Amino acid sequence: MSEIELHRKLLGDRLRNQAFHAALQRVIQPGKTTVVDIGAGTGFLSFLARQLGAKHCTLIEYTDTLDLAEDLARKNKISELTFIKAHSAEMTKPPKADVVISETLGNYALEENLLETLVDARRFLNKNGVIIPGRLRQFVAPVIHSRLQDETDIWPQVGFGIDLAPARTISLNNMFVKLLRVDDLAGAQSARCWDDLDFSPSAIAPVSKRSSTVKWTATDLPGAAQVYGYALWWECELVPGITISTSPFEPPTHWEQIYLPLLKPLELQAADTLEVTLSSDTRPQVGVRVAWRTRQLRAGKAVSEQTQDIARGRL
Repeated sequence: MSEIELHRKLLGDRLRNQAFHAALQRVIQPGKTTVVDIGAGTGFLSFLARQLGAKHCTLIEYTDTLDLAEDLARKNKISELTFIKAHSAEMTKPPKADVVISETLGNYALEENLLETLVDARRFLNKNGVIIPGRLRQFVAPVIHSRLQDETDIWPQVGFGIDLAPARTISLNNMFVKLLRVDDLAGAQSARCWDDLDFSPSAIAPVSKRSSTVKWTATDLPGAAQVYGYALWWECELVPGITISTSPFEPPTHWEQIYLPLLKPLELQAADTLEVTLSSDTRPQVGVRVAWRTRQLRAGKAVSEQTQDIARGRL
């Protein structure tokens, strides 16, 4: 995807734009508040901040989109902006501000180094400063309809007498960006929060290697005879009371959800417990690595186990 196409999608998302505008309105004191915009892109968030009365905004962006941001600022006669072409993590003398904002959310929330960017953003804050977004919660739910698995697992249907099993295994050790439907899931009550990150300056800094185990019983998944994989989505609190969600149970945004397939669908019995351990590693030297280990428990004992890791899905 080209840079301008990415920004077309971002700026075409009214829910996103309205939420960030509302969050900035909450924290900006006209004529007083200074802002650092990390990963500024076209400069849209800084332009909103200046419209709301921010005293000065510093835009940090390492791509050539920063040139477009300067053109747009001139076109719209927006002043009191400083443009810095750099990666924020590499800046040894960061400019200080009252508010640091960074919209680097992905379909998988952490795929664009949001966690690392916001932890490092503390270096840019004045005393009692605010980071936007302030909190991120990630959710997982079993997928009980075959639709997404049928779209993803095409290998057995290719035919012509060719066994594609090795290619299938590589393929199914990946996460897929998909548009989830409500009927793919067993209702909103099947969602589990598997990760909760607090980016506020006073909180302990979240780490890049993260792991959590969640479980479901048959009563949590009414009508679910089979499980084909997992849906992931997130809820991001920009400031208290203002959130953006990619939940399939909420109004749609330009972001979609993530589908984690299983190697083999699970046949659940009434007394079974479904358990998944999700791991995420977004350290800079790693990139993005997500793994999921599934266990089907019966009378406390594992009757089925599958382990998948996108490190095995790279070809």
